[in-house]
Amino acid sequence: RQPPPQPAATPPASPPPGGDDALFVLVGELGDAPVVSDGALNEARLGDVLKRLWDGVARKPKDWIAAWQAMTIPVDKQAEALQKFLNMTFMQPEDPERAPMVVAELVKAHKVKMRSVEEVLVAFGHNLDGILALNEDAWHVYAQFLVHVFPKPAAAGWGWSRVGWSWQSWWKFVEQCIQTLEPSRASDVLCMILRLVQDREGQAIQEVQGWAEGDKLSRVVAKISELGACESAEALEKLAMQGVTVAV
Repeated sequence: RQPPPQPAATPPASPPPGGDDALFVLVGELGDAPVVSDGALNEARLGDVLKRLWDGVARKPKDWIAAWQAMTIPVDKQAEALQKFLNMTFMQPEDPERAPMVVAELVKAHKVKMRSVEEVLVAFGHNLDGILALNEDAWHVYAQFLVHVFPKPAAAGWGWSRVGWSWQSWWKFVEQCIQTLEPSRASDVLCMILRLVQDREGQAIQEVQGWAEGDKLSRVVAKISELGACESAEALEKLAMQGVTVAV
């Protein structure tokens, strides 16, 4: 005699997608619910997508790159999208280095143009007081991003290796990005850049290859002096207070 059939076991509820699955789901959704329609950004939709990426869907730089590509944001809307992203991250200060790293990785992957980042940083400079009221360390994004795109050989483990991207072109970009900051804040950014480079290299800035040659350090010191309307000795003192010793 056959035993009575057993009722089929109820399959366990599927856990919410995580990691690559969640990214796959989000990218799939962007086909049906894009962040751009008729050339205009849907700000609410963009905000939702960016928040999901930030809250865990994007775990690695390549996740951000894949998601950004799927968003198909036109070049003339990149700055607007980046501004929304950074404004969102300023409200999440627990990991201040993450956002500039993400933006730098998007630049390195040719998903975002340097000009778009410059446009955003210049715009932030006009309203930095309002941003600092929300996050007093928000200005660090300037230094952190600019160090991420500092020209370095590919084997260096940090920075950006790109044909034609030299110290000179990087420095010109730095000056453009900080042009709307209050002079004292722009000076703080330059000091922080040198300190971050030292941290990454593990040695004094004037011993770092790429900085020791030519007049690079003296140009930075001259810029800090210009911003502070002070003599170079005072600029050197300001750097020393940040742990950066320069003999010019």
